[in-house]
Amino acid sequence: MRMKAHSYLFRTCLCLAVILALIGAAFTLSVNIGARQIAPDVIWRAILSYDSRDSEQVIIRTLRLPRAITALAVGASFAVSGALMQAATRNPMASPSVLGINAGAALGLAIAMVLRPSAGFSETVLFSFGGAAFASAFIFGVGSLGSFGTSPVRLALTGTAIAALFNAFSQALAVYFKISQDLTFWNAGGISGVRPEQAALLLPWTAAGLLLAIALSRSITLLSLGDEVASGLGGRTAWIRFFACVAVLILAGSSVAVAGPIGFVGLVVPHGVRALVGVDYRRVIPISILSGGLLVLLADIVARLVNPPFETPAGAVTALIGVPFFIYLATKKQ
Repeated sequence: MRMKAHSYLFRTCLCLAVILALIGAAFTLSVNIGARQIAPDVIWRAILSYDSRDSEQVIIRTLRLPRAITALAVGASFAVSGALMQAATRNPMASPSVLGINAGAALGLAIAMVLRPSAGFSETVLFSFGGAAFASAFIFGVGSLGSFGTSPVRLALTGTAIAALFNAFSQALAVYFKISQDLTFWNAGGISGVRPEQAALLLPWTAAGLLLAIALSRSITLLSLGDEVASGLGGRTAWIRFFACVAVLILAGSSVAVAGPIGFVGLVVPHGVRALVGVDYRRVIPISILSGGLLVLLADIVARLVNPPFETPAGAVTALIGVPFFIYLATKKQ
């Protein structure tokens, strides 16, 4: 047992070192890629000694840096949301995209576009929170009906069906109120239009959600072992689930408001992280933060390179990884 713990600790340290190195390389590449190639020294000057008279530094500070930072924040948020949901529901197929929480947040944002077209980001986030909360309650309520309870496949199928329903409502609002173009581009999932003001407003929400998740990590580990075990070890399961739900709503709601429903990040990343560092969420949460950020950052880079100068939505890139993995999980016998 002690050797196994040391093995996981070594893997965790190794993962941290490798992922941080990859994030550094990917971040530099993300800031460098674009219609205009910019030398690395200009990037560092834009960060350390910004000169607003230099057009290249203006591009870095107003377009590319906010985009790269937002990719990291959004990826971390979706990955940690998925990890929390999988532990809280003991459902390996749980994630904000699979269970329809992203679709609920998207419906909330569509309603915000209709009712408050000139709303700022903070108000838009509140609509996304409301949509995500409604989706959570609706999906778990419908999924628990009948004699079979909330089995993993049943809950996933319920979430998928209700996500389709919410998306249909969103599209109906878009067509009737003539906001189809804006909503369609946003629904595809991407961060190409992010500006410094949006990134600055997103980061406090992301930080709050991630700090709450880290604070819950020990309790979430107990919860993932089952309610009886968690209660026997002093865990208050109802409160743990409540605060885990709050963290998911903060992370998923704020990220969807900025980047759209980028799918499958919260499904794939936690499984990969647990395979590397074990099931202790004191390790899973921090590694998921870095891994999720790296995945979305790489997806955004690929999205820019597929068909330049046009951009492919980052959500399409993550779906190429997530859909086969979802099918694999759905067909497992256990």
